[in-house]
Amino acid sequence: MQPHTNSSRPLTSALEPFLSVCGALAEALKDDAFYQAVTIDHAADPALRHRVLAHYFELALDEARAVGEVHLAGDDGAALWLTPEAPASDRALHGERRTQALSCLLGPLGFGNYQHIGAAMEAQVPADLHGAWYLSILGVRPAAQGQGLAQRLLQPTLARADQACATCYLETFNPLSLSFYRRLGFVLAVECVETVSGRPYWLMAREAAYLPP
Repeated sequence: MQPHTNSSRPLTSALEPFLSVCGALAEALKDDAFYQAVTIDHAADPALRHRVLAHYFELALDEARAVGEVHLAGDDGAALWLTPEAPASDRALHGERRTQALSCLLGPLGFGNYQHIGAAMEAQVPADLHGAWYLSILGVRPAAQGQGLAQRLLQPTLARADQACATCYLETFNPLSLSFYRRLGFVLAVECVETVSGRPYWLMAREAAYLPP
């Protein structure tokens, strides 16, 4: 099965809206503990930090489009998924490309944090979720929040996961998001502390909903 996007146009002509949403993701997630840690080299220059973070999301979008699924809310927000539907070799290749690009983008401290946090968070993922669909990034620019965009961004993939009987999972550093994800069927699987920032985060999982035959 091929990775999905929510655009019916060829990917080449759809490139601009995919890239234009990266600024919205940078606005939405700039205060997230993970993204603060990986952009620490640029903390003294907010404008540069915003550009670095937007480029980070460009790389994430490129990977998700290749080996996962992307949904957009215009240029106001996006949901990025990584799924096991693409061949493992493709997932490994795109993951390595992204890591190499981030090593140049983030700076030595930020890239070190990226590697350390990523490895520590991966170690906390329960074994039964290793083949699950992963919500990598969800963000809506602050000016567009409160309109139900986040839920609409997630609904297509969750519906497809139900059809495929697939389990989904995510990680969040935002305690205010827990009730939102619970309404969509996610339950708390693991509560952790990220050691670089000392901040708590939550791993939540969602089993496929039963669909009558």
